[in-house]
Amino acid sequence: MTSLPRKVIGMSAADYFSQNDFLSRSFLHSVAKYGGEAQRWMDQGYPLFTGNAATTHGSNFDALVMAVAEGKKFSDIVQVPPPDVLASNGSRRGKAYEDWRDKAKAKGIIDVNAEDAWKLEQMLNHLLENPAAKRLVDETTETQVSVFFEVNGHRCKVRPDGCTPTLWWDLKSTSSTWDRLYRSVFDFGYAEQQWLYTEAAKAIGYDDFRMPFVFVQTMPPFACHVFYLPQELVNEAGLRMLRVMEEVRLRRETGVYEPADAGEITELQIPKWALKQEEEVVIV
Repeated sequence: MTSLPRKVIGMSAADYFSQNDFLSRSFLHSVAKYGGEAQRWMDQGYPLFTGNAATTHGSNFDALVMAVAEGKKFSDIVQVPPPDVLASNGSRRGKAYEDWRDKAKAKGIIDVNAEDAWKLEQMLNHLLENPAAKRLVDETTETQVSVFFEVNGHRCKVRPDGCTPTLWWDLKSTSSTWDRLYRSVFDFGYAEQQWLYTEAAKAIGYDDFRMPFVFVQTMPPFACHVFYLPQELVNEAGLRMLRVMEEVRLRRETGVYEPADAGEITELQIPKWALKQEEEVVIV
């Protein structure tokens, strides 16, 4: 068994995601959010979420920005299939298109339609117009490295977007307005991500740091803001992750994934704020 911590440069995303002996932030966040039943489902090798158009667009933007950080240009990375390889109805199908797509993929080119290419270009332009975001891109020396390490005896893995000599940063595409962005922070476990990623960075020799998140909107005005998360939120997320790691280990050791009341009929718990809203509606 290879010793930990271990930093791997050049590992493909597919190889990274196949390392199932290591706990990831997304796995831990899902277990924290959905419980033992979700862990059992994922332990059996099934994903909770298979992606959608928004996640594909976000992945494409992530790949684009990391390529720009490596010195490439937009036109080197994003291309729209030429009309002569498309089907008669303009759709991206048929042998001519598949041949073009396969060659483009082999060169690391992102294949998108004209509308998505325009959106990606707008998002990139606005990111690079933000001085804080551009500084992070310019200072990036490594992109999407894979790091394997241990936390309290638990084997974990992370794959940061951008690495500078002093910190790691992460890129997020969002459809949120800035006043509602905090909801995404909770829904997608960004505080948990910062805690786990900074633990990994320290394991391979970094000094402690606050991890910047570069958010870019996926709709007009395609604005870009760079945010730090409140440190107390990150600290609480770290304690939560440590508890979840122990729960994951216990379930795997005992084979018991269901909650203690799984076989009982219980009363549905409704938050007080939701009950209050219902009362207000009735009064009106």
